Amino acid sequence: MSPTTLGFLTLDAKGRATFPKELRDELGLREHTQLRVDLAPDGTYELVPVELVPVDQLWFHGAEGRSRVARAEDDFLAGRSTRTHGEPETLRHLDALKARGAGHTSPGS
Repeated sequence: MSPTTLGFLTLDAKGRATFPKELRDELGLREHTQLRVDLAPDGTYELVPVELVPVDQLWFHGAEGRSRVARAEDDFLAGRSTRTHGEPETLRHLDALKARGAGHTSPGS
């Protein structure tokens, strides 16, 4: 199956490419969209939209974050969880946990 050509890009003297509006609309690209350039097994290039991880969330993607998620999943599967109904009840429960020092420290502490 041959690819479908949606449009063309032209590089300027500084190496910048502009996506024509019709192509941006077709692809759902918006201002500040970042594209990863992949080399496909057949030797062609693919542009893949990506969302980068904000710096304040990087901890989640490291070993510590994965470990915390694994512990939380183990707790949940073992029935060590509390169901709350509605925001006021949830906030009361979280405040009670904080007051007795339960749980883990926050990221970065």
